[in-house]
Amino acid sequence: MRAAPLLCTALLLGSCTSPVVPPLEAPEMPVVRQESSAPQALEQAPSELSLGHFAQMRLEGSDLTLVSVLEENAAYTRYNISYRSNGLLISGILNIPEGEGPFPLVMLNHGHIDPDEYTNGRGLKREQDYLARQGFAVLHTDYRGHAESDPSPLLDEESPYDAGLEYSMDSANAILAVRAAALPQIDAEHVGMLGHSLGGGVTLNIAVARPGLVDAVVLYAPVSSRAWDNFTKWRSRRLEGERTQEVLGTRETHPEVWDRLSSRTYLKDMEDPVLLFHGTEDESVPIEWSEELHAELLRLGKDVTFVTYEGEKHEFVAQWEDFMRQTTAFFAEHLRLVREGWMPPLEHALQRVTRKPFGIRIEKETSPVQPERFAGYHTGTDFELLEGEQPHEVTVRAACNGSVVFRDWVSGYGGVLVQRCSLAGEPVTVLYGHLSLTSIAVNVSDALRAGDRLGVLGEGYSEETDGERPHLHFAVHRGEAVELKGYV
Repeated sequence: MRAAPLLCTALLLGSCTSPVVPPLEAPEMPVVRQESSAPQALEQAPSELSLGHFAQMRLEGSDLTLVSVLEENAAYTRYNISYRSNGLLISGILNIPEGEGPFPLVMLNHGHIDPDEYTNGRGLKREQDYLARQGFAVLHTDYRGHAESDPSPLLDEESPYDAGLEYSMDSANAILAVRAAALPQIDAEHVGMLGHSLGGGVTLNIAVARPGLVDAVVLYAPVSSRAWDNFTKWRSRRLEGERTQEVLGTRETHPEVWDRLSSRTYLKDMEDPVLLFHGTEDESVPIEWSEELHAELLRLGKDVTFVTYEGEKHEFVAQWEDFMRQTTAFFAEHLRLVREGWMPPLEHALQRVTRKPFGIRIEKETSPVQPERFAGYHTGTDFELLEGEQPHEVTVRAACNGSVVFRDWVSGYGGVLVQRCSLAGEPVTVLYGHLSLTSIAVNVSDALRAGDRLGVLGEGYSEETDGERPHLHFAVHRGEAVELKGYV
């Protein structure tokens, strides 16, 4: 995990006949693969409808191609891409941040959109942009049958419901294709995955069947972890509904078959930390499904955090910024976005970024902090007090190795210390604002090491913070000149 702001025609099994249903026996996910002297066939679609089979399938992602540049801005370059997923050509979007990488990779799995209406990169465009601006390389796969991708080798009206196994192949193979390409700007060994709705089901499939492929999982209003729930809600009345029940049976007649298609059955095999979000007014996917998933993950002792948003529907609006702040902090923690030689300036740093992250546009009338004195784009990140803390109890430490170049009281901040450091070989200045000036025990020209004590937070609404609430304003500026602006 690390960093800051960046396919072979194969043997097709099951293309002419429906996938094979495995014998009815207690479902058990194999953890260790048995090596065989004969090469495993490369299936373009699963020949058995089970997560156990998906866990053992030979996956081959290759031939990653940057087809064209769609957009260039100050933060990242957006590419139309293609890659091979077990031989099928799959299209997608790749955002690579500007600057020195390598940047950790975040894989996005979109929800259901009618393939006849779907266009390249559609589904999670806000998330693509936001995460790239936070220093992640972002890959959004289109899946087979969407946009410029090859169609599924199975005919929809003849093939039974597969609980997203084909899409799961395409998402997992996208990661493998990036690894095979070995792009210098991307750290594909540290990967996060975010899935929305149906894409949440795809993400869960990969997390349980391919543990270790990714390092952290975000589930955004995901479908049920029980395949039968999803089939009966969305697919049972479609063309493939009757065919599915002919091949798989029903939950009542063949529960073992449906268990094999359900990520719920294999949650015990998950290794990745999970951040789960759902809105209380979601009319597309019942919040109860996420509540059940959360309870089961807790029962199994997994690392899971569940966030509910009162009043939010299937796509977040009012709480979307908070959703992305928490998602960014979660990926930053688990994908090693923090560079070597640097550390957070205070304890529990990720939990504290709740109001004003870096780059947010602040208007006095709509600011998350009221009353608001300032307006503009926020040049730093604000770290808030945790519940029960007092400002003078919160120690602020040097985030990097470097000397002190400024120490004084500044209007709008109160106590300020500025340190000169190096980031990715470039000189930067690091500003620590709203400190208690009298608590700062270091002076200009003192050489500091990351972790050295600077002082404590200033008392809120006092001269120590120039009347501001108690918090740390932390900003990193390019160059050697001392920059004190909090907003631009």
